[in-house]
Amino acid sequence: MEVGSAQVLLLVSSGEFSKLLPVCEELELTIQEELAEAPTPDQASQLGFLYSVHLLACLLDDQLNAARFLWKRIPDAVQQHAQVALAHGVLEARWQCKFPEFFRQLTSGPWDASLQPLLAQVVARSREQLLDKIGNAYKAISADRVAALLGLDAATARQACGQRGWPVDAAGGIEPAPSKRSEGLVEMGEAQLQKLAEYVSYLERPQSCI
Repeated sequence: MEVGSAQVLLLVSSGEFSKLLPVCEELELTIQEELAEAPTPDQASQLGFLYSVHLLACLLDDQLNAARFLWKRIPDAVQQHAQVALAHGVLEARWQCKFPEFFRQLTSGPWDASLQPLLAQVVARSREQLLDKIGNAYKAISADRVAALLGLDAATARQACGQRGWPVDAAGGIEPAPSKRSEGLVEMGEAQLQKLAEYVSYLERPQSCI
């Protein structure tokens, strides 16, 4: 378990986030084989770090269902670990599409310093994904509304929209546009488009508590 913790810590600190989820999934299988009984306090502490990273890695890859099922598999004693409980709170806010609360929890903590690089990546990627959705869903929206959704102040939200080439007027009105990725969807077949529309609709509608 110590070797696994060191491996995960190295991936987080070095920014190799694409490797996190498969490594965490493999470690979980190993842990389940090794942990025949309830974890000791020392084991619970190590597991707390591993499972908090695992939950955040699921959020980073937008694997919400995987994160929910992972939470159910976490031993009760480890669910009480401070960092795991924080990660679950973030997951719950994201699942319910409470984006302001989602970003507030990610940025306010109190998180362990070792998790900061991963947290920053989850925040950055989630904001980009949400901006993509705003570009697909709105023809006009206020800077204040965008700021609230992204957990940013209005000036920073305007800057983020401006970086995408979206017109921003003096009164704070924004004219979003679909991203190039979204424009490329015209090349997809009708069945693929239908599946994608259903998936996006599923993610964006309010959900019940976990």
